[in-house]
Amino acid sequence: MKLIKEILRLAIPSIATFSSMTVTGLLILMIIGKLGAASIAVVGITNVLMYNLWALFSGNQGAINYLVAQNYGSKNMKLGNQRMQIALILAVFQAILLFVASFIVPHFILVVMGSNTEILKIGTPYVQVRMFAMMFTVFNIIFYAYMRATGDTRTPMNISLINSALVVFFTYTLAYGKFGLPNLGLQGAGWSMVAAEGITFLLNLLVYFRFLNEKYFTLTWVPIERRQVRLLLFESSKLGITELSNSMGMLVFTACITRLGTVAIAANEIALNILSFGFMPANGFGAASTVGIGQEIGKGRPQEAKQFGLVTVYLGLGFMLLISIILFVFALPIAKLYTSVTAVYLTSVSLIHLASFILLFSGTSIIFAGGLRGIGDTTFLSRTSLLLNWIFFVPCTILLTQVYHLGQTGAWTAFCSLIFLQSLTNALRYKSYNWTLAKSKSSPIAESTTLHV
Repeated sequence: MKLIKEILRLAIPSIATFSSMTVTGLLILMIIGKLGAASIAVVGITNVLMYNLWALFSGNQGAINYLVAQNYGSKNMKLGNQRMQIALILAVFQAILLFVASFIVPHFILVVMGSNTEILKIGTPYVQVRMFAMMFTVFNIIFYAYMRATGDTRTPMNISLINSALVVFFTYTLAYGKFGLPNLGLQGAGWSMVAAEGITFLLNLLVYFRFLNEKYFTLTWVPIERRQVRLLLFESSKLGITELSNSMGMLVFTACITRLGTVAIAANEIALNILSFGFMPANGFGAASTVGIGQEIGKGRPQEAKQFGLVTVYLGLGFMLLISIILFVFALPIAKLYTSVTAVYLTSVSLIHLASFILLFSGTSIIFAGGLRGIGDTTFLSRTSLLLNWIFFVPCTILLTQVYHLGQTGAWTAFCSLIFLQSLTNALRYKSYNWTLAKSKSSPIAESTTLHV
């Protein structure tokens, strides 16, 4: 019972955090939906592009999440802070790269994805502004990862809720010119992201350098060791490859859907948005699994770490089952919340039914992957992600949509097959892993900093 309470303590705030992000996406899509199907399509395509950019830089926060969790478990937060410093320096270079790319990439990417003239016209400036927002996001996700690694999932939740409220408010006011603000249409939705992410960045700076300094001395500079730089770069690269492989697979998936027309794009975006809503429990429990297992490994208790992960899976799947039933039963009214265009919401319903079915497999995959990250089994995750996406998913999607012309049916058949295979491989790896060899990736030369728990 104590273990269940600890898992829920970590998972529920994380679920709330991911829920706020997903609900925000849902509300934004509903607000933008009144601007027309083309605007929905642009947001859908851009979300996939942003997911790829996030994936490209996500290894940084993934590495901090599990490495600092292990440092916290071994009460060596001086090393954890050194790793955090390295991650923040890397984020500076990432932000600079994003700024430069924002003036080059948007139009080119939209053309490559087969966008029509209308989408190119309104989508190019929107993508550029969303890239500006991503410059703040690369920092925010690292701050969240550090906080969760120390077992504090409430603070990221509170900041995320503030972020969500800001995004919704600014999107509504800037897209339609409310409360005396300019009417910027779709561009207003893009600038709302910039404003919200910027404010969130300032809040994270305040928490990390002021409030967390009282516990973990985050204002104290720790001399950086080359081997820690190499370790963080190596782990970040592997985790980045894992996420980038998944996101690039989805990019190809979306590009194939894009060529089917505006209605297909809009329906696909609605279904994916609802599917991401169903991911909320899995993401929360996956994050809890990473932190809990990482801390247990740091304490030198691998068998307790394994048990933590298994119980987390059981609890997470219970939540996922409930979400699946709700989505299946209420597919039509949920689709109508997004759009009043009959062709779009009718096409969405069949996709939502399919999404509700694969949620349990997706949940299993996400939570087991979280556990494998906790023990540092990042090489397996990166290799399987590369193989499943580029050897199976991408060729299968292209074959079914472009060669056999099965349209969305073909694309979603490939997508569902990918999720099933990911679930199977992650579960088998977790079960067969030699837990007696699991140990913290710590450095004995970094002196332990006093830890107030």
